[in-house]
Amino acid sequence: MVIKHETPVLVVGAGPAGLILALQLATNGIKCMLVERNLDTTKWPKMDITNCRSMELLKRLHIDQGLREIDWWREHIKEHNDGSMPREPYQRCSQAIFEAWLKPRIQEEPLVDSYFGMKFETLVENDTGVECELTDVSGEKHVVRAEYVVGCDGGGSRVRREIGGKLIGGPVPGGLFLVHFKSRDLSRIQRQGQFWHIFFTTGSAIIAQDEVDTWTAHTLVPLDFDTSTLDPKEAVYRVLGGSVGPYPIEIDEVLVTSTWRPNICIAEKYISPGGRVFLSGDAAHQNIPTGGYGMNTAVADSFDIGWKLAAVLSGYGGPALLQSYETERRPVAARNIEQSGIHWQVHGIYKDLIQETGDVVISQTPEGESIRTKIAEHITTNDGENKDHGIELGYRYNGSQVIVPDEDSVMEPEWNRTHYVPSTWPGARPPHVFLNDGHTSIFDLFGIGRQFTVVDFSPDARYAVAFVPIAAKLGIPLESVHLPNEPHVREVWDRDAVLVRPDDHVAWRLPLSKDRLDTQDAERILSTAVGKAEVDHSNGVEIKEVTENGFTGTVGNVDQDKVQGLAQFQW
Repeated sequence: MVIKHETPVLVVGAGPAGLILALQLATNGIKCMLVERNLDTTKWPKMDITNCRSMELLKRLHIDQGLREIDWWREHIKEHNDGSMPREPYQRCSQAIFEAWLKPRIQEEPLVDSYFGMKFETLVENDTGVECELTDVSGEKHVVRAEYVVGCDGGGSRVRREIGGKLIGGPVPGGLFLVHFKSRDLSRIQRQGQFWHIFFTTGSAIIAQDEVDTWTAHTLVPLDFDTSTLDPKEAVYRVLGGSVGPYPIEIDEVLVTSTWRPNICIAEKYISPGGRVFLSGDAAHQNIPTGGYGMNTAVADSFDIGWKLAAVLSGYGGPALLQSYETERRPVAARNIEQSGIHWQVHGIYKDLIQETGDVVISQTPEGESIRTKIAEHITTNDGENKDHGIELGYRYNGSQVIVPDEDSVMEPEWNRTHYVPSTWPGARPPHVFLNDGHTSIFDLFGIGRQFTVVDFSPDARYAVAFVPIAAKLGIPLESVHLPNEPHVREVWDRDAVLVRPDDHVAWRLPLSKDRLDTQDAERILSTAVGKAEVDHSNGVEIKEVTENGFTGTVGNVDQDKVQGLAQFQW
């Protein structure tokens, strides 16, 4: 017997990318079917930080308050009200905790039909939809007819293989042995103080998952090493001892162990030839965990394709809107995963130095002091890991079909990976600024859900007046925000009017040379923003060089099917 289903959107995979996408669709009033081959959420210590940009997007979905608060960060943001700060502080949270917390919420959503223990098998795409075959844990066959499919099914994505997608990239030279364990021996583990990560000169590392009793240790191993011969506790001792030697602690329980190989790769395409199947998260890109960009890139992927699918299914989004998903998100992923390789290489440099010089690093000799000083200077100079806000907040969707470019001959503001440069440049995330009351963020005024927002600083709301009737005519949900008495916000935003998309990115801003908008202008701008009047850009982001030459920190581009120990999770 074959069980048949019909749904507007089939979401394959219930990791962070799939869960966020399902919630985004439901928030926008779109029904979907979410399928996951596993019966439960992950137990692996994937992911370690939800960065500032992801927290802003989670706030859009009203789930930010479910994660832990960090009050000192909030005060730091308020003290720097110049547009350079995020709206929300970052949040440390293991993916195992994140998925377990979000899964019940998704299962309660009336617009999400969720099925755990259901494996995606194949798909056939045509002009009107996609027909997929799946199998549940009992062996029962299911056929799902969907208008669109999004593969959020991880690094070994079956959806990607079904649309003929290839991965470009390669692994690092070696492998790692992971031990995830419980220990309350804090007096020894935290002998040098409380920590988040400790990277050792041997190339090993330990991560505090909750700084209470859950930890993850990683030690380098040769690719052909038989890790079944390793004692997990002894491996932890060797990690903690660094270059000195084993450092025993009391281990209460070993939770899981695994061997894995960090890998950087990106799908050569995010969208199927027929334009109805999309990739998000690890199915589209995989990175080395350093920097914490993996899950955070996936959150923005799913948020992006989610609102765009909702716009198209609701009738006001055009074909260029869906095509813009790849144009916008693939360059961001390429930059992010390249940066993760750069961070990885930072650790590789001092590890290689120690391999060359041996035990000298722990000696109380001039040579030992010189090596320790060299390592300290290297780490201090290259300390961008988990600190580069330009990577996290400053990406811009240059070259997008649905972004209206500046009409003025104004030079684009610099992009800097280390710090976010506040700007309303078309395609950028606009600056977060608190209003005169010192409490309300301009982000709090943006339209909810799938709404666009026109922010108007003029005395008479002339730009909002121009947009509102055209939006109603085109069926585009639009919120107007009039701020005639907010000179500080106006100064930071640098324009009298800005059109903001549902994902908090600038779709258009008023040219400096104009002080009015006519009906034709307003209709052209809105039609472009929803993909019904495509713009031809010449300033797109080029990623060809990176994808052709290979990513930093890896062995270069290789056949992904032959990569040993392909990473299936992240710390």
